[in-house]
Amino acid sequence: MIEALQRWFSVDTILPSKDRLGPVETTKNLYNKYLKIAWPATLQGLMMQLMTAIDLAMVGSLGAAALASVGIMGQPEMVMLVICRALSIAVTAIIARRHGEGDVDGMNAVLKQSILLNFLIYVPLLAICLFNLEHILRFTGAQDGYIETAVWYGRFIVLSLIFQSFSQIVGGALIGYGNTKVIFKSNVVGNILNTILNFFLIYGIAFFPEFGVMGAGISTLISSAIIAALLLRAISQHTKTGLTLLHPSKWRFERTVLHTIFHVGGSSLGEQFFERFGMYTYTMIVASLGAVPLAAHYVCMNLMDIFYYFAMGLGFAGASHTGQNLGHKRPDLARAFGIIGARMGLIVGFISAMIFISAGHLLVQFYTREGEVVTLAASLMGIMAIAAFPQALQQVYAGVLKGAGDTFYIMKYSLVSVAVIRPIITYVLCITLGLGLYGAWISLCFDQSLRLVCAYMRFISGSWQHKIV
Repeated sequence: MIEALQRWFSVDTILPSKDRLGPVETTKNLYNKYLKIAWPATLQGLMMQLMTAIDLAMVGSLGAAALASVGIMGQPEMVMLVICRALSIAVTAIIARRHGEGDVDGMNAVLKQSILLNFLIYVPLLAICLFNLEHILRFTGAQDGYIETAVWYGRFIVLSLIFQSFSQIVGGALIGYGNTKVIFKSNVVGNILNTILNFFLIYGIAFFPEFGVMGAGISTLISSAIIAALLLRAISQHTKTGLTLLHPSKWRFERTVLHTIFHVGGSSLGEQFFERFGMYTYTMIVASLGAVPLAAHYVCMNLMDIFYYFAMGLGFAGASHTGQNLGHKRPDLARAFGIIGARMGLIVGFISAMIFISAGHLLVQFYTREGEVVTLAASLMGIMAIAAFPQALQQVYAGVLKGAGDTFYIMKYSLVSVAVIRPIITYVLCITLGLGLYGAWISLCFDQSLRLVCAYMRFISGSWQHKIV
């Protein structure tokens, strides 16, 4: 059994000699290279998710209404970030390719111009959202019982997005370059600060006033600003061949740079838009079930997202290695790293499933002690365990496609699966068939599985290896 697993993980199985286009390192070295990017990227995502988890856990002690008021802001926040997330995907793919080609000037021009573009978009966008926040939250499904606290919390979250969007762009650039360690360190500092501030501002410890739910929003704003400042410092170092704002490349927009960004990022924006539309509709259906199901849903989603970030880290590593190896004219290694990611994705899925099944009830109690919420959330652990596998694997294969710049294909299957099929199935199962929150999670499982099939079929076709960025 052990020998069979060793062969399965071996580079000789992943990339046979007849398929190699040049020298290939040992199995140990390839996995180490992959993990060197994957782990810091994973931990960075976990730190970001931990910020939300801490908010939910501390606010959860204030009751289901307080928990719902924090949770209802989740989807509007994600919608507001779709542009910078799409832009960061393009930045990762382009910088990885330029780094592989040895084009230092082009790499830094993309960094500078994408940061400038991000601010030009987000300053007016977030101002509009800030002044219309109550209407946005009511449209999402917020109810009268907690709308006021949700608006107060949401105002600070909207303000924090100017810093989060900057961090997203810089993080995407650092992932493409292969330096994910600095992202992790910055997020560790920010999350420690967020935890400390939450403790004092939510409960009014020492001389601090008791802000309750609003205190969680203030903490998020401050910690987001600190993370952005640390990342800014990281890309402001003197270096001749690295990723830095001090490189003499141009800040002024260049047609060639913008064309490449929009070519890759336009499809990513479509993917992000369709995903957010589907998730927004999905959340509205769940919110219509009431405060207790909504609170249980957000607890479960937060738990699911913790393990999602392990898979996302693998996807980031796949994107970075894909772009760099295609730049080096080694599509064979790009494919090999994709398979390595899939192998590790299966392990992540298995561990996630085991934790959900064996310790799910205890994890739910970390967020809230309300009996109805705990009982409902704990009953969903079996479905979450099944969903863990397709969630992990589809992230890995999609990461390879994004690193290659094959984002138009991802946009197409996101439109079908997330924006069309998932909301329809959710409504039918939750409302028409009366399955409530169980129907929503069955729908999520189906959506993740469908996206996995689409991404895997594209990966094995090999057409992504010929994309020009």
